[in-house]
Amino acid sequence: MLHVNWNSVALVLVAIITKTNAFVVSRPNVNPTQTSRDHVPLFYSNRKGGHDESEGFDAGTLTDRLNQLRVTMLEEELKRPPNPDLTPYEFVIELLHGLWHNSDPLPDSGFRLLLRASTTERRAKLYESVGAPASAAEEVVASALGEAMGRPKNQFGILVAEAERYVCAFPSDTLDYADGTCWIECRLRNKVTNELLVAIGWSLKQRSDEAWLVDAIDWQDFRDDFRPGIGREEWMRICG
Repeated sequence: MLHVNWNSVALVLVAIITKTNAFVVSRPNVNPTQTSRDHVPLFYSNRKGGHDESEGFDAGTLTDRLNQLRVTMLEEELKRPPNPDLTPYEFVIELLHGLWHNSDPLPDSGFRLLLRASTTERRAKLYESVGAPASAAEEVVASALGEAMGRPKNQFGILVAEAERYVCAFPSDTLDYADGTCWIECRLRNKVTNELLVAIGWSLKQRSDEAWLVDAIDWQDFRDDFRPGIGREEWMRICG
């Protein structure tokens, strides 16, 4: 029999999560604000007859569970953008989902995802929008983006759970230019009233492995607090 020190187990799990630098997210549906997740059981308890016989836990079972957790995390990381298996539609959904769940599983993971899923030119603009030099560390810029977009009355705060809860709809098919670029529109609507809040035009570009990246974003805001938006409001600076 092996007596398990659960504090030690917790430390091992934290070490594995930190080492893999994984961002665990299940593939979302078209509502990034309402997504259920599957969780991998971390501990094993041998129950018979309604009694907890956790003292029967052995080292082999613990190792198997930790390996299962690590493999699951790595598999989920591979599903996230940039991923050549994702269609433009799936790419946008994954990105919106990551931004909404910015702190899952690590702080600012959604904004790290945004940086990694952007073209070099787009990434440079994101750095510039928060006054960061090109040499700035990704985690620092991601944190600055989160602070900027999460500020009160920031029109882009809707993407990071700071304003109305929304559902995402795609009114038309992807416009594929057949040259490694495409354009797709999504509309964010109030979850309760179905009122149109924001229309976003995503200009995407494929990298060498055919994974889609964000190249530009057109932002049209229909909320009273952020007009003029009925004409054409472009995403000029992330800080608003």
